[in-house]
Amino acid sequence: MSTFILPNSEPEVPINLTSDLYPDQLLSFPAFKTWIETLQQSLATQAYESHIFYDDPYRLRKIDVQSVDFFGGKRLGFVKLQAEVSNERGEKLPGSVFLRGGSVGMMLILQPDDVPEQSEEDKQVILTFQPRIPAGSLSFPELPAGMLDDSGSFAGGAAKEIVEETGLEIPASDLTNMTKLGIPAGPSDSDEHLQQAVYPSPGGCDEFIPIFLWQKRVPRGQLKEWQGKLTEPLMIKDARWTKLVLTTYKDPLGKQRTWEHAERATRPKDSPIDGVGIVAILQKASGPELLLQKQFRPPVNKAVVEIPAGLVDAGESAAESAVRELREETGYHGEVSEVSPVMFNDPGFCNTNLNMVHVNVDMNLPENQNLKPELEDNEFIEVFSLPLRNLYAECKKLEDEGYAIDARVGTLAEGIELARRWRL
Repeated sequence: MSTFILPNSEPEVPINLTSDLYPDQLLSFPAFKTWIETLQQSLATQAYESHIFYDDPYRLRKIDVQSVDFFGGKRLGFVKLQAEVSNERGEKLPGSVFLRGGSVGMMLILQPDDVPEQSEEDKQVILTFQPRIPAGSLSFPELPAGMLDDSGSFAGGAAKEIVEETGLEIPASDLTNMTKLGIPAGPSDSDEHLQQAVYPSPGGCDEFIPIFLWQKRVPRGQLKEWQGKLTEPLMIKDARWTKLVLTTYKDPLGKQRTWEHAERATRPKDSPIDGVGIVAILQKASGPELLLQKQFRPPVNKAVVEIPAGLVDAGESAAESAVRELREETGYHGEVSEVSPVMFNDPGFCNTNLNMVHVNVDMNLPENQNLKPELEDNEFIEVFSLPLRNLYAECKKLEDEGYAIDARVGTLAEGIELARRWRL
């Protein structure tokens, strides 16, 4: 921990930092710069006789940085701090602050161009669904949010998604700042100069969000095409990973029947399987543990508890695929001890199959001490492990917590439980 004095503070304000944060990083953090400038200006307004705290003003006495989060390992993202603000009688104001800075919310309204321009008829609003772990949600409906880039155009993940799905780019010249219209700036030095924005949680967070309005008239046919585009049924010609087929067959009595089912479109021509499931056992002093992972799966709209798994590449054996996928998804290096017969995941619905590959992981190896997963951009995986002896009970706990249990994990847990009950 290190301490430095807030520049230009009078009286001096000491700032205590965490061990992973330097003064220049904090002072250049936009959220901190905006917050401290706003707070100092607000404290200065106490000098006016009309202020409620004029007789015994509060002042900032010190700042304790409690924790920080870095984005991408380098860029400062969030700062949690405690600001001591008190008066001469020792009365303190609540000073627990979560710094994250401002963003923008966008009210994007589309209207068919075949209705009168002054009409409110058939107007529709663009919403997005985002995983919001702080809210406990994996599909949170909200207005598109993001930042304004240096040119003044709407930027960020939501804006990128809107451009990709609709081709709509939103220049600054077309935006109306609704909060600026509704929240006038402070007219004099005796007024606090807050941001002209909405503060969602001012009791604990500095986040401020100006709301911008953007309206566009588009052809009705185009609007219908965009409507629900992010969740609409996938056209067969657009499917990349799977396809729906109708199989004609004869039943045991010789009667011709049809069966509708799905097929994977990714199985290599030289491979008898689509992928592998990896039963990776971590050899720990406390006993063997099964390596697992949590990963959000859109088809079930939940985070799923799974074993590591993946698709085989062309020319790759099940054992080779398992070793590669284990390293890429978890960072662990292991040795294959057994490959199962070919198994089918859900043969009444899909032809997907796999080999279960058993892999031993030596925890004493140097490469298994400093894990370096090689995740793809669309992979967000949390790796953990559970003792084999408690796997069945732990699965029930995880399900009670809201996780979905992958059938392969559940089957392994059931097998261990049956072996225990029947003393096999």
